[in-house]
Amino acid sequence: MTYDLRGSWEGFTGENSPLYVGPADQGSYIYFNVNYSMNYWKDHGAPAEKLMVGFGAYARTFTLSNPANHGLAAPTSGPGAAGEYTQSAGTLAYFEVCQFLKSGATTVWNAPQEVPYAYKGNQWIGYDNPKSFAIKVNHFLCRPCFAFTLIQITGVALLAFAFPIPGMNNF
Repeated sequence: MTYDLRGSWEGFTGENSPLYVGPADQGSYIYFNVNYSMNYWKDHGAPAEKLMVGFGAYARTFTLSNPANHGLAAPTSGPGAAGEYTQSAGTLAYFEVCQFLKSGATTVWNAPQEVPYAYKGNQWIGYDNPKSFAIKVNHFLCRPCFAFTLIQITGVALLAFAFPIPGMNNF
């Protein structure tokens, strides 16, 4: 599994689908990243051509315990607010992520894990964007035969976001 690696059930913020281990990751959390997951299965005998890198076209969301503490591993009090359309606390569909970002949220690029997160007030979201999708695709294209799939919430076709698209840098 290469998504749903963090969520509001943890009690602290974290990326939904980080490519690499983060500097704050400790204990078993050092294994909760896409690179480790894919290589673990391959190194233990799974044929690479049967392994799929899943892309979650949605965000895992959190309510910050203290809005002034909005970084990675910040304490949370529960799931983020439900989206207008998905109406599910703790998850936003990709188009709801776009709405959140356009509403004045602060976006942060998490360089060690090669994914973004964003926050506004007491709301925090961990998600992928075209840049992080492209980095993951390019990372695994250098390895033999890994496959890719896009997981989405709501039925909106977002396959184009899983590949580098020239000029698409507005997220």
